Amino acid sequence: MEQYLIIFIAMAVFVALNTIRVILVIRGKKGIAAVIAALENFIYMSAFAFAITSPDNTIIPILVASAGYAVGVLTGTLLEKKLNMGYLVVQIITEGDLQEIIDELRKDNYGLTNWKISGLHGEKDMLYLLVKKTRYSLLEAKIKSMRPTAFVVMYEPKYFYGGFVSR
Repeated sequence: MEQYLIIFIAMAVFVALNTIRVILVIRGKKGIAAVIAALENFIYMSAFAFAITSPDNTIIPILVASAGYAVGVLTGTLLEKKLNMGYLVVQIITEGDLQEIIDELRKDNYGLTNWKISGLHGEKDMLYLLVKKTRYSLLEAKIKSMRPTAFVVMYEPKYFYGGFVSR
């Protein structure tokens, strides 16, 4: 039974680390990703060795490893959300006088660019911001309170440099 627990935990940790490593690679953090990859491989090989050398010749160790893998996917996803690593590009499309919202966002140390755009129903305004993920919920609350009908698009940038990045 102890061997099954080791296999389960090892696979869950392996996949959770794999999720974090992939995110780090995408974000260009190659050094730490390489260290995590080595740890990942050690954990995987150990779990694999435990599974194939199990004294009971049943499929149970493989099922336990598979269950650990599934839990690792869930854990990795939750970890990524908790760590809130990286930045988001936020585009806010709305209409009307934007000076109040621009002043409010700049007062809160958000760097933004705004310009006029054309939509199906005439001219609109667009605000373009780069924000740390940790600050997005504050920004979202402010937008919803000041512009509840705004159209908001956000995505993760792969790479950026220069400009003003909110702290």
